[in-house]
Amino acid sequence: MFSDMSDYSERFAKDLAAELRAEKARKQVNDEDIAQATNTHRVSISRYLSGARPIPLTVFADICDYLGVPPSKVIDEAEKRARGNAQ
Repeated sequence: MFSDMSDYSERFAKDLAAELRAEKARKQVNDEDIAQATNTHRVSISRYLSGARPIPLTVFADICDYLGVPPSKVIDEAEKRARGNAQ
């Protein structure tokens, strides 16, 4: 398992970004499309989706809304990834 909660938090944040990237690919949109739709700078979107920066909750919700995916689905899939990577 994880050595401490910060390991899980970091892994979960990266897996959350990975799930959003997967949804982005399925919808065939780019960072600029998401940036315009969410009124967020493109560089920020790129950093969020690369896992370089944590995604603010409001931006996460806006991205999910734009991609047409329930936030709960993205969270569930990210948690599965994070827990699976810990074993």
